[in-house]
Amino acid sequence: MITRMGLPESARTDAARLYWAGFRRKLAPVVGGGRTVGVLADALVPAQVMGAWDGDRLVGIACLQDGPEPPLRLDRTGFRREFGLLRGAWRRLLSYFVTSRPPGADELLLDVLAVSPDARGLGVGTTLLSAVADEARTRGRHRVKLEVVDTNPRAKALYERFGFRTVDTVRTPYLRRLLGFGAVDTMRYDVR
Repeated sequence: MITRMGLPESARTDAARLYWAGFRRKLAPVVGGGRTVGVLADALVPAQVMGAWDGDRLVGIACLQDGPEPPLRLDRTGFRREFGLLRGAWRRLLSYFVTSRPPGADELLLDVLAVSPDARGLGVGTTLLSAVADEARTRGRHRVKLEVVDTNPRAKALYERFGFRTVDTVRTPYLRRLLGFGAVDTMRYDVR
């Protein structure tokens, strides 16, 4: 398996499928119900996606952010075009609750880590985390930051095994019925 930064145009749909498979519960209120994979594929910024490849098959992605621009650009125009004026505005508002806070000056944000369901348990997530830490070093960042929801204990356990530690928890129990989660942990990994 190899990892590389930058997503070829031919892999956008595969990356969007991985994204959706990994984040369906969290993103369904925001982008579900339309041509979901197409919306995600259109919104992905290929330069900010690291892929894990098993031969020519994309088995995992890590979406990274080191400045103000997120790796998934869900803009007002796209929401309006996909869902109409009112539903698009409502979904855009909901998107603020599921997007990560931007990284600090010395941080690399791991916005998304998604592994193909048939490749889970094979070390793809750990391989991507190692590659993300290397990318942070290359960019001169001192830590990697990520956010994980309370309904994803498996991902949190992976991050903790790798060396991430929880530095903050935001509880939003009033959003549990709407978005499917009631707390978000911010975790950090110090790059050595």
